[in-house]
Amino acid sequence: MLVTGVIAEYNPFHHGHSHHLKEARRLTGADFLLCILSGNFTQRGEPAVVNKWARTRMALENGADLVFELPVVYAVRHAQGFAAGAVKLLEATGVVDYLVFGSEHGHTPELKALADFLGQENLPFRERLKTYLEQGYPFPAARSMSLIDYHKQKDIPGLEGLTPEGVNTLVRHPNNILGLEYLQALKQIKSAIRPLTIPRLGAGYHEKKLTTRIASATAIRLALHNKNRNSPLLKFMPPKAWRILLEEINEGRAPVFLDSFAPQIIALLRRTPLAELRQIAGVGEGLENRLKGVASSSGTIEALLAGLKTKRYTHTRLQRLLLHLLFNFTGEDASDFSPQREPCYLRLLGFTPRGRQLLKCIKKRATLPLVTKPARDLVPHIQTSQRTARMWELECLATDLYVLAYPCPRAHQAGQDYTQPLVITTGDG
Repeated sequence: MLVTGVIAEYNPFHHGHSHHLKEARRLTGADFLLCILSGNFTQRGEPAVVNKWARTRMALENGADLVFELPVVYAVRHAQGFAAGAVKLLEATGVVDYLVFGSEHGHTPELKALADFLGQENLPFRERLKTYLEQGYPFPAARSMSLIDYHKQKDIPGLEGLTPEGVNTLVRHPNNILGLEYLQALKQIKSAIRPLTIPRLGAGYHEKKLTTRIASATAIRLALHNKNRNSPLLKFMPPKAWRILLEEINEGRAPVFLDSFAPQIIALLRRTPLAELRQIAGVGEGLENRLKGVASSSGTIEALLAGLKTKRYTHTRLQRLLLHLLFNFTGEDASDFSPQREPCYLRLLGFTPRGRQLLKCIKKRATLPLVTKPARDLVPHIQTSQRTARMWELECLATDLYVLAYPCPRAHQAGQDYTQPLVITTGDG
């Protein structure tokens, strides 16, 4: 039995994701594909355009056998937190042999060499990084510039054939960045899971136009936001995924966008005292004063982000911060659910008949509690672990707030993390 894991958001599922799953199975000879899927909010600090149960169906109908949820305490974090949480969940299943991820670079050895270097306490590199951070650069830019400086002076082991600009590209593209974090996370926990990357195909991650058959999820979301729902989108999604998305739209449960939360977020910023704002994860260096000031004159998320953005604070970082405020995700929470600590449970979202076979094995080998029915499976752990209770509390809150953005008011009921059944499909045949 050979099991390959993938980590995904599927926001929404498109042809590039379908290619990834097929290649993951082909290259590893996998008998089973197991997916760790972000819940209702994503790493860019945005709500998923369609809910986690619909995206689970998309995955299962297009090649995945089992889908587990990446809890919101990891899903809406910086790359390290996202990757560490997802990798530890794969490890905790006790069955995964490979992790296959997409990257712009597409070559595992060089990404692994850079990941190994970044995981070392290399003093000259760390000093350069500290200098750029003190100058106000965001971490991704500071790390990139530090690597270029270092590689100009001395080759990074395993990357001798790359120019400094070549090294720079490895840490400037979003899928490469996550890949590096996956590799570091695997090494830190001494995992036996073997990593493999495949080249990302089609449009760039941030491409906003629907220009090729393998379009970016960004372009598809933008088309949905602009209410361009009927026409061309079918070309850019597998038919089964498109039908699921269309069903959610017709039922009034999609699409969902960050600006749907503008009244809630701006109201929170205006009413929350400065001392409480300082407790929110990501708020520091006097940012609470800036948040208050900008919120007083902003009526939209777009205006709020435009007023807050600086060299140090990127749009993505600010969007995550706004979601932390929405969930009341504090600095203490960020510490409790840091990349160095273990997740509290494995929450199953759905499976195919083939996945059911693997599930039997996971029940025997998993090193974390397996949750298939939250009301039954989580109660004993919530009663004995404050940390588990908090992780689940934040998950339920995130869903309860997410559904308030559904276009149809009748779909706004709270408690859906308890009432929604597992997604069970026939799979892709």
